[in-house]
Amino acid sequence: MHEMPTITATTSVKPSHARPRLSRRKRRMFIVVSLLFPLIVLLVLEGFLRLCGYGGYPTTFRRVGTLEDGSSLIITDNPGPASYFFANKSRPGTLNQSALVMPKPKGTFRIMLAGESAMKGFPQPKALAASAFLEAMLGDVWPDRTVEVINLGTTAVASFPVLGLLTESLNYDPDLCIVYVGNNEFFGAYGVASLHSAGRSTTAIRVIRGFRWLAVAQFIDSLLGGADRTADKTLMEAMMGRSFIAADDPIRMSAANNLGHFTGEMIDRCRARGVPVIVCTLPANERDLAPLGQPDLSRLSEPDRARLASMLASRDLRTLGDAVALDPMNAAAYYALGKAQQVAGDSSAAAGSFQRAMDLDPMPWRPPGMSVDALRTAAKEHGAMLCDLQSAFRAASPGGSIGWELMDDHVHPTLQGQDLVARAIVKTLTTAPGKCEVRPEKFAMLGSFEEYAARLGDNPYDRYGAAHTMRVLGRIPFFKETNPRLLERTETICGNLSAGMPVAVREVLTEWQKPSTHKGEQRPITGMVGRVLIQSREFGKAEGLFKTAASSVSQYSSWNIEFTYFMLVCRERVRGKLDSDDHAIALAAIKRGEFLLGQGRSVEGQAERFVGRLYQLRKEYERAIPFLLTAREKLGGTDLVALDQALVESYMQTKNSDKARTLIDNGIQKSGQYADLYRRMMSMLTPQIPAASPPAPATPPQP
Repeated sequence: MHEMPTITATTSVKPSHARPRLSRRKRRMFIVVSLLFPLIVLLVLEGFLRLCGYGGYPTTFRRVGTLEDGSSLIITDNPGPASYFFANKSRPGTLNQSALVMPKPKGTFRIMLAGESAMKGFPQPKALAASAFLEAMLGDVWPDRTVEVINLGTTAVASFPVLGLLTESLNYDPDLCIVYVGNNEFFGAYGVASLHSAGRSTTAIRVIRGFRWLAVAQFIDSLLGGADRTADKTLMEAMMGRSFIAADDPIRMSAANNLGHFTGEMIDRCRARGVPVIVCTLPANERDLAPLGQPDLSRLSEPDRARLASMLASRDLRTLGDAVALDPMNAAAYYALGKAQQVAGDSSAAAGSFQRAMDLDPMPWRPPGMSVDALRTAAKEHGAMLCDLQSAFRAASPGGSIGWELMDDHVHPTLQGQDLVARAIVKTLTTAPGKCEVRPEKFAMLGSFEEYAARLGDNPYDRYGAAHTMRVLGRIPFFKETNPRLLERTETICGNLSAGMPVAVREVLTEWQKPSTHKGEQRPITGMVGRVLIQSREFGKAEGLFKTAASSVSQYSSWNIEFTYFMLVCRERVRGKLDSDDHAIALAAIKRGEFLLGQGRSVEGQAERFVGRLYQLRKEYERAIPFLLTAREKLGGTDLVALDQALVESYMQTKNSDKARTLIDNGIQKSGQYADLYRRMMSMLTPQIPAASPPAPATPPQP
């Protein structure tokens, strides 16, 4: 038999396809790509968002065009400083707009002032700020130079933003930089206790500023942005993130460290560009302003709190000394003791108590001693000149403690204080090397405060404006609670100043107080009052007010052109005619106005209107007509009536009586309530043209 073959059952198994192992090189590439992919996506998104307008920061110095001589006109603008206010963008601090040209004209000595609202001159107008006093004084001691002071003082900023503004300014050929900073190191943009706090270290501050430069960060911020919760508050209230800072809180040292660090960096950057720098110490209201913050009495028992309250109501030196012993960290106790020591004639002890009260103030709007010391140290270690404003103010104050004579509130100098700031800076320059030197005998020849104040345009209306601004400050709840005297004082000043003023002027002062009166930049109160005085034919008084108003706004603004025109009109009425110097002033204003118009910077027609009127003052009636016609398309109401009167004048002077008649007839028929004013213009026509009504003097609402 044949054996059957053995059949073995087998299972067919497909071979597995195992993934090939990546080489080490490919694995590394994979890891790199994985890590880079999010970065690539971020870069693409960053680029796209930048095309959409996000990212970066606007500059403070902005080129706006080329002047006739080929130089570039540069203006300082608010978007640069505003970029530091990221918590409430609708309420940023501001600077006064200035103009300069590049390259710098030969014979010009250019000074950059960097700092906060005290450097800006708040609450005084630009024409009466320390920068104006400084420019006038240095012009007197250096008659062979054109002194140009550019004030970069910005409200509500700490030292880090000031560093940024000053760094920008070094690109515009300054001969000297002056730093007056430190009042907002707690409550201010990038202050350590503010809503805008970016951290307590200089590194953290830079990181936050760098992060917010990104387009992605700004886009996210725009998505998250909501209603401004500070819209109904003053800027001072809006900047506060904390209302109580203990005497032993570490952020007090952080504030001093930040101030010293950033001030030192300002000095280093100036010196690296070969620019001398002056650092100013910080004067504050020591004698007449109580601590702004409320003390923490939790460490005391209820009986001790009652006993302390009773002690603080006393004026007895021994009792107040016991109060300090009972609560040695109580700022109010030291302040009350200082007031009693002052009354007792112990000025030295009082000064020490006032300083201790400032150092312990739970709401440090005034700089503590360690902050002032940080400035002194920075100046010494980094090689800057020191202008000791604190000592200068104390020396000029009764008893050696600074009060209302030189301070309008807690840190802002009065008008006389503005003079003292400038005078102290000039005195510092008597020891300066090289081209910054002021000869001591020249400094000794400077005029008095009263002489400079009168020369710059001191007037009761700006004094009223400053007092009213402080009155608003005095109404802030924490000011009203701890320092009711500020409100009482400013109410009295405003009342005394306005008491003897005509009703029409008082109405203008009330109108000036309304926010709607000011579109962006603050409208000078002197310009508004000047219009009223023109109506009452007080041309001599009005001339000075318009001159001050013109100095209180940027030279390259329609307001400046307007105020210059009215100043010259008043001068012509007072003197009977304008001389060659006046015609030169008019021509310079015309050139500025034409530059504005060439840049498309006139929206409401006022620049065209007053350029035309200035041409008329120069008897160039033909040149005036095109500007007046352009302005006519943008004006209405009484402004249009006044402009039409100016057009009629130009038409008659250029023998275009038909056009004048047509313009008047059109006004009579179509101007409604103003028809009678156009009928009165008939008197301006030549006798052979019959008038629609008996001739009467033309009385338009304004020249």
